[in-house]
Amino acid sequence: MSVNAALQIVKQCVLSLPLQKQLVVNCQQIRGTISESFQPGNFVMNNLRKIFIVLLTAIFVGGCANSNIKPIEVICPLIGAVAGGGIAAGAFDSDDDEIALAAGAVIGATIGHLVCRETPRPPPKAAAPRPKPKPKPMPPKDSDGDGVIDAKDECPGTPAGVKVNSVGCPEVGEKILSLEGVNFDTNKATIKSDSEGILNNAVSVLNDHANVKVRVEGHTDSRGADTYNQQLSQGRAEAVMAYLVAGGVAADRLTAAGYGESAPVAPNDTKENMYKNRRVDLVVTDN
Repeated sequence: MSVNAALQIVKQCVLSLPLQKQLVVNCQQIRGTISESFQPGNFVMNNLRKIFIVLLTAIFVGGCANSNIKPIEVICPLIGAVAGGGIAAGAFDSDDDEIALAAGAVIGATIGHLVCRETPRPPPKAAAPRPKPKPKPMPPKDSDGDGVIDAKDECPGTPAGVKVNSVGCPEVGEKILSLEGVNFDTNKATIKSDSEGILNNAVSVLNDHANVKVRVEGHTDSRGADTYNQQLSQGRAEAVMAYLVAGGVAADRLTAAGYGESAPVAPNDTKENMYKNRRVDLVVTDN
């Protein structure tokens, strides 16, 4: 049998799907030859050169197929080379059995490599970017900083430090304003013109707190008699009240009271402290 004929038979045995009757007979003959070839002392022991050819072919095919050699990529071609070489060697005459062995080993090793080769894995999909965190909602606005949001504040514009109730209006007894800097003529209840800015601001605050009623309190320093100071402070409180009413504050929201020198905010020991004690305060009486 020629080399070309043997290679054709091997190729038909390995690659053909629907086998014809003659092909089945040929393959049966080859399997019988393989059985004889693998008898102890007949193939392995007496044909070391052939084994070397098979091993060399398998390693060559596995190494050429992939420079990054893995064990499975050598074992599979080796098994294929042994099987292919055994089939080819048993099917050929003794004249050219080494050529057939090599050819069968090449075919078998190639098939073994193709069967066991590792299929490249697709690159992993990039992780989807994380959604941006939602911006935190803005806190409700509290324009006057009294702790009650504007939507519920019935008394907007409350001066800083004034205690308020649940609807943002000053608590009863709270001093809503202290009109420091309101000046009067000496020993009189006549308001000086340089005090108009302070009093106009008081009108604005009271108009922003339309539900609030206040007491206009007049105070003096300790100079002079108590009775005189009380009468003077009463007159000055009434003068401020009249200015507020003229500015648009409802008269029924206001009362006036003079306290003389009885409620100082500082000792009457210096000019600066006595100036602080001569003042007019607006104190909440109803909200």
